[in-house]
Amino acid sequence: MSDKARNSPMPLAKTPPGKAMMPTRAEPASALEQALLGELDREKLSDLAKVLFTLNNRRHGPIPGFYVVVCTKAEEEWCVGQLCADSEKPLMLLEDMLYDSPQVAQAAAERLKAAHPALNQPGSSIL
Repeated sequence: MSDKARNSPMPLAKTPPGKAMMPTRAEPASALEQALLGELDREKLSDLAKVLFTLNNRRHGPIPGFYVVVCTKAEEEWCVGQLCADSEKPLMLLEDMLYDSPQVAQAAAERLKAAHPALNQPGSSIL
């Protein structure tokens, strides 16, 4: 497992004075996270973060039980990630969970979901 503790409070970057904005993780995005999220529209990422914040019972940080599989190299490599209520990085990649098959990655994500279920989360019954 990586150092990113699932379901634990995350350290947040300081919000500039006078700014009403959703906080972001203090730690910078990894190279892999930056490669996947770096070119995406910041406003749309912020909109996604607001939805994830609501799904996470109005808390910032990783959302328990909300694991996804992301293709990191076309048709070669897949990584398990966890959705995160974070304005800059709404997807926290678990870089120690890289696979050469989407089916194996999906099975790993399902094991994580079973081990760390989304209890009392809005929408948890649909995922």
